[in-house]
Amino acid sequence: MKTDIAIIGGGLAGLTSAIAASRMGHSVVVVEKKEYPFHKVCGEYISLEAINLLRWLGLPIEEWHLPILQNFRITHPQTRDFSTKLPLGGIGISRYKLDEFLKNIAEKEGVTVLQNTKAESLEVKENQHFLKTNHLQFPEIEARVLFGAFGRNKPHFASQNTKEQTLGKGFIGVKMHVLGDLPKDIIELHHFPGGYCGISAIENNRYCLCYLIDAKTVKSEKGDLQKVEDTVLSKNLELKRYLHDFEKQTDRVFTAGVFFLPRPLSQNGMLFIGDSASMIPPLAGNGMSMAMHAAVLAVEEANQFLSGKMSSHEMTNNYELKWKLLFEKRLKVARTLQNIMQVNLATRLSLQIFNLAPPLFRLAEKATHGLEIPIPKW
Repeated sequence: MKTDIAIIGGGLAGLTSAIAASRMGHSVVVVEKKEYPFHKVCGEYISLEAINLLRWLGLPIEEWHLPILQNFRITHPQTRDFSTKLPLGGIGISRYKLDEFLKNIAEKEGVTVLQNTKAESLEVKENQHFLKTNHLQFPEIEARVLFGAFGRNKPHFASQNTKEQTLGKGFIGVKMHVLGDLPKDIIELHHFPGGYCGISAIENNRYCLCYLIDAKTVKSEKGDLQKVEDTVLSKNLELKRYLHDFEKQTDRVFTAGVFFLPRPLSQNGMLFIGDSASMIPPLAGNGMSMAMHAAVLAVEEANQFLSGKMSSHEMTNNYELKWKLLFEKRLKVARTLQNIMQVNLATRLSLQIFNLAPPLFRLAEKATHGLEIPIPKW
């Protein structure tokens, strides 16, 4: 199969780029290893900087009555809570619902979405990408442009960050949906030894409960997540109450080997977007919107190349330069906040400082967020 753009990974970044590229008149193939709909580890909070892009993609936000999250609260077992109003805020929606909806939009726009399909190998010849898959009908895809939107787990033919391998197991992310009695307009963060847990409203009166924890802590409990929740997360009494009282609506989904180190932005002309380019710390507060923004950026540069206005080399260089201008500083701040939240004393002192000087929190929030994501232009 020949196509203008092939995308490895049908998550938020992959589907956003697929829809945008198709609307620009390009043929697009998405290779997704799973079958929609499916759950994935995610805080399921989208910053309102993406609101107009979501509407442009076709998301019926008002019709779905999605919760608008405008308040924030963080707790720590050993100090006073900190609460504030979010300067920007966001909406809550599950990836189970959102990704399937975007997949359906993409197919209506003419995108070929290959589900249950793995990218097995890649060969690049004269700026053409030959992607081998396990799909019976389309075992090879020839594309002029290739996007890597495969998230944290890169295929074996993509460049790896060797520093991640030397650091050990990193973090583990766990998510479940629950029924609770929290206000629909708040996102909460609860610190516990070795990590933190976020909870906020999504559609259908459910809440997303998602936590990030040091893999060593999980290993000390022999990988038993229920025991981890009972003995480690429950040291935060507020979180203990939630885990005990809130009714679980889905099984846990988890992902291991999570790192927040810088990654290459491209390889052999393949542009990395979303978490493939850089794992976005949850404390950035807008990982979903940043993934979508990077997708728009990549498509705009690819469109210039496919239209004959620049070379493949220029496309790659422009994408990397613009990506760094948009995200590099914000991610550095988010990584710093991530490091703080992994240390009990540092988190406790931070909350005490925020309670004494709330504007400092707003400065941190502003440093991790950007301007409204522009609608794709061509």
